[in-house]
Amino acid sequence: MSEKLTNNRQAVLGVLNQSPSAMSAYEILDALHQLDSKWKPATVYRALNFLIEEHYVHRIESEQKFISCSHHHQDNDRHFLICKQCGAVAEHVLPVSAKSFLATMAAELEFTLQNNYLESHGVCAACQKQ
Repeated sequence: MSEKLTNNRQAVLGVLNQSPSAMSAYEILDALHQLDSKWKPATVYRALNFLIEEHYVHRIESEQKFISCSHHHQDNDRHFLICKQCGAVAEHVLPVSAKSFLATMAAELEFTLQNNYLESHGVCAACQKQ
């Protein structure tokens, strides 16, 4: 792990690494409180901000939740498949064809993309079987 990963950052990342679904900052805080009651919301948010900046964690915008990064990448071209029933999140790097489509669509509208970040909501295979 990086020298920049302080104990607090490692603890927040550890909680997210153990979760199969995205977690809100307060769900992370609750999990950390089970280990030590000293945790404060500001400490969790500071750790999350760092972890996002360093690409250890992603924010699921539509859910206002966080998930650890399953792909070690430095760009913002990603796609999340989010199960509406169980909350599981699958991360994928966008293929070149999807990036090209988004770039073409943006260019037609004279719009400058800052990232190619997509979220799709549906039902995962495990929930469909139930």
